[in-house]
Amino acid sequence: MQTRGALVVPALGAILITAAAGCGGAPPPTRAQAEAVAAVRSAEAVGAQEEPQAAYHLELAREQVRSAEQLIDRGRTQEAGGALMRAKADADLALALSHEADTREQAATVREQVESLQREHQP
Repeated sequence: MQTRGALVVPALGAILITAAAGCGGAPPPTRAQAEAVAAVRSAEAVGAQEEPQAAYHLELAREQVRSAEQLIDRGRTQEAGGALMRAKADADLALALSHEADTREQAATVREQVESLQREHQP
């Protein structure tokens, strides 16, 4: 019976060491962080802060990046990775909403020009 007990203790120790190593061993999500920050900058560059819906999502993205940085500092890299994915998604959405607003504005301008030309050429 002692042989069985002698095998259980080292096996249990090996399992605990492996589990402990797996908890904090994830590397920082540097690629995800770079992608999220780049997406935020892209949205800022096109003026997403000027369109209300885009500005909302841009602010969410900024908050998620800040949150991720704090999580990384605390060693909670998996949670940081999730926050960075959300940040990138919000920044991408802000960029798309900004482009949509610009496109709608351009379409309205062209429509006004067409209507003006049509009025000018009516008999």
